[in-house]
Amino acid sequence: MKRVFVILVLIYSATIPSFVVAQEEVQVSEGPHLAEFRPNFILGLAAGYFFFDTNFNYINKTTGRNLFIDAEGTLGLPEIELTPMIYGVYRPSKRHGFGFGYFGIRRETNLLAIDENLGDINVTGDVFLSDRTRFLTLTYNLTVFEDDRANIFASFGLNAIDLRYRVVAEGNITIGGQPVRDGRHEEVINQLAPLPLIGIDAWFAVTPKWAIGSKIALVAGKYDEVSGAAFEVRVRTRYSFNKRLGAVFGVNYFDARINVDKQDKRTEITYGFDGFYAGLDISFGKGPRR
Repeated sequence: MKRVFVILVLIYSATIPSFVVAQEEVQVSEGPHLAEFRPNFILGLAAGYFFFDTNFNYINKTTGRNLFIDAEGTLGLPEIELTPMIYGVYRPSKRHGFGFGYFGIRRETNLLAIDENLGDINVTGDVFLSDRTRFLTLTYNLTVFEDDRANIFASFGLNAIDLRYRVVAEGNITIGGQPVRDGRHEEVINQLAPLPLIGIDAWFAVTPKWAIGSKIALVAGKYDEVSGAAFEVRVRTRYSFNKRLGAVFGVNYFDARINVDKQDKRTEITYGFDGFYAGLDISFGKGPRR
């Protein structure tokens, strides 16, 4: 249900610019609005409030058997997470630019905790699960249209998904205070998937201080044993306090399908999230060269 809600917000937000412009057409004076100040470099920090939906399907190629795991449902990983984000844009000229974005997930849960005292026998044990997946985006941005109020550019680059899941089971048995058995078992999914990205990003100035933008990105390709595809949509708005400081608010939808094909098994991974984010960014420079 939450996915449907966020998608509806995205569709609704995409209709805002024409409505607002129609209402404020008389109030907005002639002249440059989107970039009275066009910086060379923008650096921003944000916080995302995301709802996660991830699962794994392990397929044994020899026996044909599969094991399906819902990370949030079966394993109890937190479904909602507050995530810090960092992003930046460098624009050396009006035609060309570069962008990056990074954020890392930090989710963990205690699947099982045992502490039983059976007279002289004591049994203790824990099972932990953690998600430390990281996302890194690097893009080259080519401006396809620009005027005083609008800016549209195409993006080409890499979207690197660094999957990092870890399960640790450990425990011990003591009799009369003396340890008779202890052990530790660890399973790790550590898989980097740097896949090609192509997208379109558009901004439109509603007023001299307010701008609204939308972004669509597609990721697909194969790297070593990893193949996958992903789809991302963002709708956001930016308010400029002055020429240096701005605030960004937006909604984000991301869904990825990743396959890891090894000699003895295949792992099918679905990693998705959607939610809201807000942040501040700082601008530097006198503007790109023409």
